Amino acid sequence: MMGPFSLAVLALISTGIVDTIYLGRLTDPTRPNLAILALAALTFAFPLTFIGNSANIGLGAGTMSAVSRALGQGDTERARRHGAAAILMALTVMSVLVTLMLLIAPSILRFAGASEQVREMAISYLSISLPGLVIVSVASMSNNILRASGEAALPSSIMILAAIINIILDPFFIFGWGPFPRLELQGAAVATLIGNIVGASFGFYLVMFHRKAISFAEMTIGSMRRAWSIIGQVGIPAAGTNIIVPVATFAAVAILGLRLSEVEIAAFGVASRAELISIGVIYGLSACIGAITGRNGGAGKTERVRETFRICFWICFIWCSFMAIIMAVFSQQIAQIFTNDPLLIEKIVPYFYIVPVTLFGYGFVFIAAAGLNAIGRPMFGLTYTIIRSLVLYVGFIFIGVQIAGLTGAYYGVAAANIISGVIALFWTLKRAPMTAKKS
Repeated sequence: MMGPFSLAVLALISTGIVDTIYLGRLTDPTRPNLAILALAALTFAFPLTFIGNSANIGLGAGTMSAVSRALGQGDTERARRHGAAAILMALTVMSVLVTLMLLIAPSILRFAGASEQVREMAISYLSISLPGLVIVSVASMSNNILRASGEAALPSSIMILAAIINIILDPFFIFGWGPFPRLELQGAAVATLIGNIVGASFGFYLVMFHRKAISFAEMTIGSMRRAWSIIGQVGIPAAGTNIIVPVATFAAVAILGLRLSEVEIAAFGVASRAELISIGVIYGLSACIGAITGRNGGAGKTERVRETFRICFWICFIWCSFMAIIMAVFSQQIAQIFTNDPLLIEKIVPYFYIVPVTLFGYGFVFIAAAGLNAIGRPMFGLTYTIIRSLVLYVGFIFIGVQIAGLTGAYYGVAAANIISGVIALFWTLKRAPMTAKKS
C-alpha cells in the first residue's frame, strides 16, 4: 500500500512546491519585491488552508477507522453505510468550518503581523482556496473508503489526477499565459480549485459506481446518526489532532511575523515547503498504517498490530535519515530551485542542516497517531500532537527566535521533533493498547 500511496502523496505535495517555485519567480517592474511579498503571503495563508486540510484528514481517519473495523468484523453492508454517511458528514462539517475561517481570516492575519499588502494578497488567495476545501472533503472521504479495504492504486489515482491538473494549470493562471488572466497568487488557488473538483468527481465515481463501496439506498436518519457517532468518535478527535499542527504553525508564523522581516518569513515558508518532499513517503506510510491496524485490531490480532507499529517506525527512521543527508548535501541547489534572490537563499540554507535530520521524530508522532486512530483510540494521537506542536514546537520557536532569530527558530523545530518523537515511540510500543474498539 505504501508504494503507490507515497507517489500520490508526493504528487499532492508537489502542487504546493510548484506553487512556491512559480510565485518565487514573479516579476513586475512596478513592484520589485513582488516575489518576496507573494511568498510571505503564502506563508501566512498556508496554516489556514492547512487547518481545513487537516480537518479533512481527521474526518478521513474516522472514516477509515469505522469502515476498516466493520470490514474486519465481516459486515460489508455496514461498511458501505458508514462510507456514505462519512461523505455527508464531511460536507456538513467542512461547510461550517470554511464559513467561520473566511469570516475571521482578516483579523487573524492582522494579529499575526502581516503587513497590509501581504494581508490583501493572502486574503485573495484564501477567498478561493478555503471554499475549495469543501470539495476536497469528497475526494478525501472517497480516498479513505477505498484504502480501508486495503486498496492502494485507486485511492492514489484520485490524488494524482487532482495534482496533475493543478500543476498543469498553475503557470497559465499565475503568469497569465495565452488567453488566461494573470492572477499571480490568486491564480495558484484557482488552479488548485479546478484540480480538486476533478479529483473529487473522480473519487465519488469510484466509490459510488465503480467499487460500489458506499450506499445511500438504505440510509435512514437513525442509521446516519449512528454512523456519524461512530465516525465522529475517531474523526472529531483526529481532526482536532490534525488541526493542532497548523494552529501551531500559524502561531510560529505569528512569532516570526512580529519579530522578523518579510524576507525571513518567506524563507521559513519556502524551507518548510521544500522539506515536505522529503517526508512524502512518511505521509504515505501514515495514511496506510490505519488500514492494517484497523482490520487486524478489529479481528483481534493484537500482535500483528504491534508489529505494524515497529516496522513503520523503522521505515520512518531509515527514510528520514537518508533524506536528511540528501537535503544537507544539496541545500544550496534546493534553495535555488525556489528563488534567485541571494538574500532569501542565504536565509533558507541553514534550515536544511538543522531540521531534516530530526524529521524522523515528527514522523513517529503522526505514524503513531494514525495507527492508533484506526483502532478507535484517538486520544493517544491527540496527546502526542499537543505535546509536539502546542507545547514544544511553539515554545522552542519562541525561545529560539529571542536568542538567535530565524536560525534559532530552526533549532526550535529540531528540538520539538526529537523530544516528541521519543515520547510517541516509547509510549506507543510500551503503554498503548493494541486492541480495537467495536465499530
